[in-house]
Amino acid sequence: MEQIYFKNNFVNIYFDKDLYLGKAVWKGDLIGAEYKEAVLLCLDLIDRHGLIGWLGDNRKMKSIRPDDLDWSVRVFLPKLLESSLQRLANLPSEDELNREAVETIYSKSNITDQELTVRDFKATKEAEAWLRELYETQKLRGYK
Repeated sequence: MEQIYFKNNFVNIYFDKDLYLGKAVWKGDLIGAEYKEAVLLCLDLIDRHGLIGWLGDNRKMKSIRPDDLDWSVRVFLPKLLESSLQRLANLPSEDELNREAVETIYSKSNITDQELTVRDFKATKEAEAWLRELYETQKLRGYK
């Protein structure tokens, strides 16, 4: 069952501890400390519950500032790649600058050599089905 983990004017963060899935629904501009706090809360949730799948709903998120983009590449991405996360479903932003920033974050790392698969989706249901498929596969293998 999905539960709220954190909520403010810019992001709602949810998780389903039974399915080991998390979700962040972003909106508006997050800058500096607010951006970093929200991203670190996502990482904390992933680590705390050993989440294996994540849905980033960025459709209403605005651009990421250059300083925050740099921090994401240096701090966020390495921590994400070290986490338990195996699949990241992305609903890309309507904002072109945000889409470019997100592409930059993932292009700065050789993410294809990692155990994290990132995939863009147009619809929430399709993204959630892809993440639940991972849980079902892991359950058959005896995960958790």
